[in-house]
Amino acid sequence: MELIFVYSIIAYSITNVLVFGSIFQSWRDFWDKKSPKFFGKLFSCPMCLSVWVGFALSLLFQHFNIGTPMTLIGMSLPINYTIVMLLTKVFLDGLFVGGIVWLIHNLEEMFERLGS
Repeated sequence: MELIFVYSIIAYSITNVLVFGSIFQSWRDFWDKKSPKFFGKLFSCPMCLSVWVGFALSLLFQHFNIGTPMTLIGMSLPINYTIVMLLTKVFLDGLFVGGIVWLIHNLEEMFERLGS
């Protein structure tokens, strides 16, 4: 259970820094000019970017044989797994991260509104 919590916080942190961090402002501006309809929107939307962060984290954790949320619910890959099995797991991990980041982001905004 701790792994899901840590995984979620890592995903939220990466997404938050990429979407809102001042250190990545020039990066976001670059993509907003080069590809405003895809990358420009992607790097300004926490819910959109978090799914891609989830895909990347899933692949990274899989590479280092670290469990992901889908592993903890029993979706571990057998030794002779197929690419379809791997992509399904990565896809579901990405969707999980998207949902968690959306939830945390909305809770954060709710508390900010209540504090004002």
